[in-house]
Amino acid sequence: MKFRSVLFAFALVFSSAPLVQASDDDKPEVPVEVRLAAATKVLKESSEISLVYVKGLVCPSCAIGIRKNLSKMKGVDKKRFRDGIDMNPETQLVTIALKENGKVDYKDLIERVEDAGYDAIEEYKLHDGHLDAHRFKKDASVDVVHHESRK
Repeated sequence: MKFRSVLFAFALVFSSAPLVQASDDDKPEVPVEVRLAAATKVLKESSEISLVYVKGLVCPSCAIGIRKNLSKMKGVDKKRFRDGIDMNPETQLVTIALKENGKVDYKDLIERVEDAGYDAIEEYKLHDGHLDAHRFKKDASVDVVHHESRK
């Protein structure tokens, strides 16, 4: 009898696991307009940061591997946010706190995000009233795309 109870519990756990996983995977990507407005707001409120759009970041549990990997990058100010990293699954934006005059090594950033199972798409910066997106390429170079700054 005990064996049947254990077997039933085991079957119940494994049969419900795909249902839990599917709920996070089914979440849509954040609309571009929402992400750009959020990026503008964050950049106006913060300094010494790198703000990155991470495709696939749709739930808080996604954040664990990303935070772990990015907090190990050179130049991250671990005294700010949580280990130097703040993540918002609602906007799919990752904020990296940088030490004074800190810079992000794009190759390292891309590799660390990919190692966590996600894609770093672009970094946002405010420049002369415009929101610039530094779109990452596989070779870690960037294409600059200008967006109108959202008020």
